[in-house]
Amino acid sequence: MGEQWVFGIDGGGTTVRLRVESVQGELRYQAESTSVNPRSVGWDGARGVFEKLFSQMFKDTGLSAEACAAGFAGIAGIDRLDDAPMMTAILRDAGEFGIDTVIEVKNDAIPALAGAFGELKGILLIAGTGSIALGSDGSGRIVRSGGWGHILGDEGSAYWVGLRALNAAVRFHDRRGPQTDLLGRALAYFGEKEPFSLIPAVYEPLDKAKIAAFARIVAEERERGDEVAVAIFKSAAEELASLAISVAIRLGQAQLGGDIAFSGGFISNNELLWRDTEARILSSLPRHVISEPRADAVSGACLLARVNAASTRHV
Repeated sequence: MGEQWVFGIDGGGTTVRLRVESVQGELRYQAESTSVNPRSVGWDGARGVFEKLFSQMFKDTGLSAEACAAGFAGIAGIDRLDDAPMMTAILRDAGEFGIDTVIEVKNDAIPALAGAFGELKGILLIAGTGSIALGSDGSGRIVRSGGWGHILGDEGSAYWVGLRALNAAVRFHDRRGPQTDLLGRALAYFGEKEPFSLIPAVYEPLDKAKIAAFARIVAEERERGDEVAVAIFKSAAEELASLAISVAIRLGQAQLGGDIAFSGGFISNNELLWRDTEARILSSLPRHVISEPRADAVSGACLLARVNAASTRHV
């Protein structure tokens, strides 16, 4: 059967990462592909991505599906009770895994939390394309705030900032909002010459990743002193802080203190947003400590897969 191994999957809003490790935790393979969020690409779209990922992995490593001890996948858009079994079946089929392979699927914030602290304990604030805060007291209880997606939520995320900036740009054009250079930056970003061309550029089709990427332009304008961009980022920090604070309160840790880690490309690559969010959290939770994650989400997924594999061996 060959060397036993486990896999971890981090399926965020725009990309999916596959990591393969030995059952002792040694790296064997890594790869990346496009999103597998079923709310964005559909279940069949997710299946196609996973089939290609596993097919290439088996080809490159020579590992066998029969030797896979366990797998853990954290995937954005997995929130309802029926979602996890459906995605589990897709993964099992895509990798041609047998019934002896333990496969678990959860929301992508779960393995991110495990990676951040080396266990499911602490509070993790994620701000990337979307936003969510997740926490656990180590007893198995999981509390989350946010993660409602780009229509219902994602406050403080890159998408949210990009969209608010576009809102401000068109409001300035209509003279319903304050002066801002964001209108000109938006036209240049989308390659358009006049404001009404932004309508098809944004809507046909609606591309969350492209709107989220516009947040980098908003950050540039904030640094140049554009008051509208400054206000948008202040609001983003307020929203992100509220996510973490609400989790701490619901875990009963507001007065006790604890650990909070920040993750996600948007906040990790934006020092001013990080510091502003940190200050707002600590003003409400002075006994908490803010830190960077120990490891990333895909490593956390492998960690949880190894835990499941060990539990199975001990049964």
